[in-house]
Amino acid sequence: MGRRSEQAFRYAARAACEPQYRDGMAFFSRRPRASAHPVTIHFAQPMTPHTRHEQEDGIVGTLLPQLGATTRIIGGGTALSPEGEPISSDIELEITTADVDRVTAGLLGVLEGNGIARGSWVSVDGVKHPVGSTEYVLLRTNLGDALSVDLVALTAALQDALDSGSIGWHDETYAGARGPVYVFSGTSAESILAALRRVLPKHLSLAAAELASVTTGAAESE
Repeated sequence: MGRRSEQAFRYAARAACEPQYRDGMAFFSRRPRASAHPVTIHFAQPMTPHTRHEQEDGIVGTLLPQLGATTRIIGGGTALSPEGEPISSDIELEITTADVDRVTAGLLGVLEGNGIARGSWVSVDGVKHPVGSTEYVLLRTNLGDALSVDLVALTAALQDALDSGSIGWHDETYAGARGPVYVFSGTSAESILAALRRVLPKHLSLAAAELASVTTGAAESE
């Protein structure tokens, strides 16, 4: 706590116990009152409903209470492509706090640190705050029947191709219309695409696989 805020805290505590008088009227040091604020978090990245619920649990159950806010979920959902693939997700909250600026700054910082996609935003009281710098890539395996493929070994090989995190990470795998779809993320979609294109020919099961950058404005390697 800085000197100025520490002095303010001490003054507030003292003033709450010791009324002062001016012109015969008592007054007290007033602390900011908690108020409710509508908040929407927009994730501009492919995210399954399961992962969205995990995000909700972390934000509502852990992060916001640490920032001194109480929260209730009022809505949210996952946008899907015509093929049924997740495109983006929203979490809609009502946050009650006496310091909405502090809560907003803390929320933005954690989302950025956790790898939210570039193009995402957080709306607080109707004001949008851009957030995110991570880029996302999809690997559509087009395996069809994946039962004959060792997906655990395949996943490990793909992660190894990304140098175990120095190039990118495997975030999750979901069931696409034509087989499993891998979601990868990192600082550069171009680097992820280049690394995966080098390893795909080594796996016959991925002969029909498709790679795609799904972050707006991300460069794609050829």
